[in-house]
Amino acid sequence: MKTKKKLLAKTWRMAPMWAILTVIFVVSCHDRTFWDPEIRNPRTLDYEEIEPGTFVGEHGGAKWQLSLPNPIIWNSLPKRYLFFYAHGIVDPVPYEPVKLPEDKIGGVSVEDILNGKGIGYASSSYRDNGLVVLEAVEDMKKLADLTRLFFKIRPDYSAPDILFIGGPSEGGLVTVKTIEKYGYLFDGGISICAPIGSFQKQLQYNGNFHVLFNYFFGAELMAEGIDLGNPKDGVHPDITRAWKSGELQQKIILIMQNHPTKVLELMKTAKATVDYTNPVAVGTAVLELLRFNMMFSENARIVFKGVPFNNWKEVYSGSSDDRKLNREIQRINEPDYPRVRFNIWRYETSGTLIDFPLVTIHTTGDYIIPFWHDQLYASKIFPPRSKRLHKSISVNNFGHSTIFIENVEEALAYLIGVTSASQR
Repeated sequence: MKTKKKLLAKTWRMAPMWAILTVIFVVSCHDRTFWDPEIRNPRTLDYEEIEPGTFVGEHGGAKWQLSLPNPIIWNSLPKRYLFFYAHGIVDPVPYEPVKLPEDKIGGVSVEDILNGKGIGYASSSYRDNGLVVLEAVEDMKKLADLTRLFFKIRPDYSAPDILFIGGPSEGGLVTVKTIEKYGYLFDGGISICAPIGSFQKQLQYNGNFHVLFNYFFGAELMAEGIDLGNPKDGVHPDITRAWKSGELQQKIILIMQNHPTKVLELMKTAKATVDYTNPVAVGTAVLELLRFNMMFSENARIVFKGVPFNNWKEVYSGSSDDRKLNREIQRINEPDYPRVRFNIWRYETSGTLIDFPLVTIHTTGDYIIPFWHDQLYASKIFPPRSKRLHKSISVNNFGHSTIFIENVEEALAYLIGVTSASQR
């Protein structure tokens, strides 16, 4: 009798947990529109049709756009696909305004590539420029809500059946972070040349390039009266403005042309993947790597509430005198770095896909966001069964996001194939 009472008591104590699990199960079985109160309670949506099939509007400081094929074609499709495009990083305001992306692949706009295949295109600026990954995730969620509302109040356009999300660089990280938080809203994703393996390692990579450039070219910069700042003290607004105008790059190009050996040492110690036999490619890589430090150093210090770089124990190699390099290079070890690391951790991906098909595309010669990100991300996908739904496309090319239309076509074909098979 006593055993029975204990069993009943245990069962009673577990009742709230069973109730929670039951609610979760019931909710998960609903159509995904269950999660969007705006869809259950439609209201007027403010937007403008700027040309046939292209609609634009604003929400919370961000701009949004929806582009659809001709409604006769769209409505007659056996399956309607809508792609949510998350754009890459944009120079902070006031250097660049918040605006809709106009990204191209092979000279063709992403919008035209998708619409040309009968796929709808939805995009959003983010509420701000710069390092805004966490805010951008919410903006993409809002974009999904707004487009669902659009189809609710526009019966002349049938609602899409399958929703994909994707983007390059910062947009690729936004894609994966959105999937991890709001995966129930989408059916598949494409992340292109994005820092999804380790955001902390990416920040170290950028910071290392900054202090290494100062080490190799400090005397030449001083002779020109140029102070590029550093990860600890930041970059002066005058330098940022000079970079944005293009004036600073011209001076740096002259310095590099006069010291080609130092340029090669810089790239080797920074572990940047580039064609060392091509001076133009090397010079381009240096300028593009410096861009992050010149345009986003202050932004990063604000976002992470401190200096997101620590090279106290870094051992550099690849120069003509590594001992001298490691002895004289600027060392940064801020006492609040552990707290800053916690803030950086919020930008890390978890690798949790839960049977979500994801394609990662990465150029093997990407010197801005190195190829090792793709490999690192693949190693942490969880649960293990989800690895079968991850497709990695490596593009044998130099440069950041220098992919081809056929790479996107391959990724889309994979996602369409997987989603079609899952619905049979």
